[in-house]
Amino acid sequence: MSGHIAILNTGRFKKIVLGDYVMQFGQALTLWSGFAFGKSPDVTGVAKRDVGLRPYTSANEFAFLRGIATTVTLAKNIDFSPFFSHRRLDASLGTNANGDRTITTINESGYHRTQAEINNKHSTEQTVYGGVLQYRTKALSVGATALHTSFNRLFVTGSSLYQQFNFTGRELTNVGAHYSYTYKNFYFFGEFGKSLDAGLAYVNGALISLSSTVSAVVLHRNYQKNYHNFFNQATAEASEALNEKGFYTGLNINPSKAWSFQLYGDYFKFPWLRFRVDAPSDGYELLGQATYSPTKTFKVILRFKSELKQQNTSATVPFNYLDDVKRENYRAEVKWALGKSFGFGNRVEVVQYKKGSANAEFGYLAYQDVSYNPLSSRLSGNIRVAYFNTASYDSRIYAYEDDVLYNFTFGLYNGKGLRGYANLKYKLAKRLDVWGRYALYNYDNVENVGSGLDEIDGKMKSEMRVQLRYQF
Repeated sequence: MSGHIAILNTGRFKKIVLGDYVMQFGQALTLWSGFAFGKSPDVTGVAKRDVGLRPYTSANEFAFLRGIATTVTLAKNIDFSPFFSHRRLDASLGTNANGDRTITTINESGYHRTQAEINNKHSTEQTVYGGVLQYRTKALSVGATALHTSFNRLFVTGSSLYQQFNFTGRELTNVGAHYSYTYKNFYFFGEFGKSLDAGLAYVNGALISLSSTVSAVVLHRNYQKNYHNFFNQATAEASEALNEKGFYTGLNINPSKAWSFQLYGDYFKFPWLRFRVDAPSDGYELLGQATYSPTKTFKVILRFKSELKQQNTSATVPFNYLDDVKRENYRAEVKWALGKSFGFGNRVEVVQYKKGSANAEFGYLAYQDVSYNPLSSRLSGNIRVAYFNTASYDSRIYAYEDDVLYNFTFGLYNGKGLRGYANLKYKLAKRLDVWGRYALYNYDNVENVGSGLDEIDGKMKSEMRVQLRYQF
């Protein structure tokens, strides 16, 4: 359950939020709660657009702060955003040599389906407080951030060699500084972050308008292996912005109203070991996309993406060595509308996966989307029917799926079978509407779905979601 009371623009106080809220500042290196986008075909998206303090309105049960926060004007162009948060979190617990219960991982799913998940519910308390001081003009923005995070239990995340530099302890203090500056056709941005008594991280970049049809972006990042931060969502190849160095560059080209092209390349290095990578490693990612949209109701997208990383060999050897792992995606997509009420989408995607000297394996996905959204009707919705066939989990394919309001889903297409879902919205009254979603996997040639406590007998896996909204 989530809720908030927000008071906006009252004298010096620009925002006051009681309840659930998010704080998003700088380049997401020091303080960024909520959702953050990483690399995408919108190559300029690596430059984060911070929104500061705002009420939390999503359906995710983890990515927010809970307490009180405000943004107050101290002087012309100078704002201060202090905050305090206290939450009970789901966490997996272990026991140390003294018999004390310790935190091994924070659980973010929000599920309480099994006895283990029920036992983990609200097993840990987190307290966070701090503030952000910002100076803003039309061309320049600079800010300084400081926050302190504490837990009621000791954090002990593992004893494997690759976990040697992980955070341990109960308390963590982070400080950071961020900036952005616009000069003619250049936009410079960046942030520096420091974990007190631990590592340093920084990211710097620039957006450049080369002409009326071409824009470019460059970004350099360096996140030390012992940089610790629980609110760090900066641009990175890994899931966390630590133990990584990288250089990214991209182009947006719009030669006409109908055509656009996006290109980017990213080279990255991991100076320390990682999970299933028993040595320092590196890799690259390349993406190219072409979009043709001659009208507002018709669009064709072609995309190619290639990624190379390194991973421990799958061969049985006395000592692990690293194999190159290459993954390539080829996608063709068409979106079009029929009249003012119906929309259609078609996608075909092929994935090729190859590790070391082993033979390449392939994955395939094809789907049909249909949406119904008439202006005058109380009822609207959309459906998808998809066929997928992947050789293994390594050649899996992800695809964004529509969901109920405030929620989003990335469907995992793995194995062989059919996937379908339907979303409906019905307006019950002027301020009241109801949303519903039903989704189903139907796998071929399997006797059960999932594993362990998530295992389901049979070849089908379904889910249902209902949401009621009343607008004041």
